[in-house]
Amino acid sequence: MDRRRIPGPETSVAPIIKRAEADEVPETAAVNNLGKRHDGRNLEDIRPIYLRTGLITQANGSAYIELRETKIACAVYGPRQTKVPAFSGKGSLNCDLTFASFSCAKRRTNYRDPQAKEFSQLLFEALAPSIRLDLLPKATIDVYVSVLQNDGTASCLAAAITCASMALTDAGIEMLDQVAACSASYINGEIFIDANFFEEQRESASIVMAYMPSLNEVTHLLQLGEVDVGLTTQAIQQCTDVCSKIYSVISMVNGIALGGKGIEGLNKVFSGTINKLVFLKHVKEKNRN
Repeated sequence: MDRRRIPGPETSVAPIIKRAEADEVPETAAVNNLGKRHDGRNLEDIRPIYLRTGLITQANGSAYIELRETKIACAVYGPRQTKVPAFSGKGSLNCDLTFASFSCAKRRTNYRDPQAKEFSQLLFEALAPSIRLDLLPKATIDVYVSVLQNDGTASCLAAAITCASMALTDAGIEMLDQVAACSASYINGEIFIDANFFEEQRESASIVMAYMPSLNEVTHLLQLGEVDVGLTTQAIQQCTDVCSKIYSVISMVNGIALGGKGIEGLNKVFSGTINKLVFLKHVKEKNRN
């Protein structure tokens, strides 16, 4: 090293550079001879979930979700008075999803790219049906999601929806139900639930579903690619079952955060909200009849 031009330290350590995915030897198949995926999961299994609320103390509500190599944090600010002078009988919801520059295998830019803008709109469409915005006139709710580590495009969006729903609950915003989201990939005619980046490189299509288990309603459904209708129906059914499992984890975490013992403590705290849900179901059935 020419020290006359580059004033470097006398002793230095060579950086440890991780090889890119293209340099690594790829596996020939997404499943082995035993029908297991390369990380040991079955086709219908999701990655282990770690959930936590109250991560950001400056925000009205916050949450953190981790699914092995996928790590996402969310902060909610509001409800607060809207800056628009015009009167509105319903509150407004603003969603902003950003990727950290170090979150992906290829370093991302600091400004919002088209993918981040698209994910922000999808996040809004998945959360808006579950929030009682009619009870918040002239108010604004801001949801900020930061992707710290990304291990799959569709699974990252699903995890962001689940994390944002938990942050809204932590902020004390009244909702019809919690939103749990799940993703699936179609690989060689089979359905891979919660696919990671390695598996998404081999997919022919993918689906992301946001679901409210208590009301049995889908808030958002996004499918990319061409796939048979029967396989899509099967994927939706599997995603519904997985969202119900994720919902039980969400309820347990919220119950612990509220000081209760699991779901029983959560039901005691939200007894008024549960009664409202029963009333809404009764009104729907009466209108149908």
